[in-house]
Amino acid sequence: MKRKYAVLSMDIEDWYHLDYFSGKETDKAYSMLDGVVNYIELLGKYDIKTTFFTLSELADSAREIILYAAEQGHEIACHGKDHVRPVLKDVDVFRREIVEAKETLSNLIGKEVVGYRAPCYSIDRERYDVVMAAGFKYSSSKISFNQHPLYRELDLSDFEQQVPGFYCKNGFYEFELSTQPFLGKNIPVSGGGYIRILPWAFMKPMISSYLTTAELYVLYIHPFELSRRQMPRVPGVSLLTDVRARRGLGRVEGKVEQLIRILIKHGFEIITFNEAIRDIDAKRLAS
Repeated sequence: MKRKYAVLSMDIEDWYHLDYFSGKETDKAYSMLDGVVNYIELLGKYDIKTTFFTLSELADSAREIILYAAEQGHEIACHGKDHVRPVLKDVDVFRREIVEAKETLSNLIGKEVVGYRAPCYSIDRERYDVVMAAGFKYSSSKISFNQHPLYRELDLSDFEQQVPGFYCKNGFYEFELSTQPFLGKNIPVSGGGYIRILPWAFMKPMISSYLTTAELYVLYIHPFELSRRQMPRVPGVSLLTDVRARRGLGRVEGKVEQLIRILIKHGFEIITFNEAIRDIDAKRLAS
């Protein structure tokens, strides 16, 4: 893996799937999935393809959007059935749902879905092994940031780490979300709420510092962060939760575009996860 790869990904889930609103009454008829199309249009300016980790429970309601993404040449991957964290599910229930989710999405787009990402990066090794056994080829479910209460530290000690953030075992791959050390702690520079909430004046040099030595960069964002619609107010949530959910909305698209330019400047090849795997496999077979 000598070339430098960047994978820009989006989790196709709606605003009400946020764990912030778990257990609260939300208007599920109101959607912010227009952010998917806005994201595709932004990437189209740079001829970039992305990976969409998709909840299978949206296969009907978001069918046109998912098919549009696939028709534009983007990769469709699996984000599970719903957005309930895997560690909260019985292993047998998780196994049945992940197999069904893979089949649903594969049937929808007419080709096998081979990638998986755990909601909230909240997966343990027992359930991770279920993902490996379900026929997926790769995952992007590991993040080294134990300060977050929802994340789990995924043990991949039996995997080979070929470069920082890229792991392999028996033909199965894991792409870790990018983090950068700062004052003794890892700070996610991989997108999501971190790029949205934290000041760009802080995040931009952090990302640039990471890219100076990295061979792999992984971004994740959500449709609501690129939506042109207003996020509804949710009764019963705290002021802090409301601020966390809303802060920075409307500015993410500009930040992502700046990030793309930074990646290009640093010589990163921006591709999908599946394309990265094919390239790596081809190199290994040729060696």
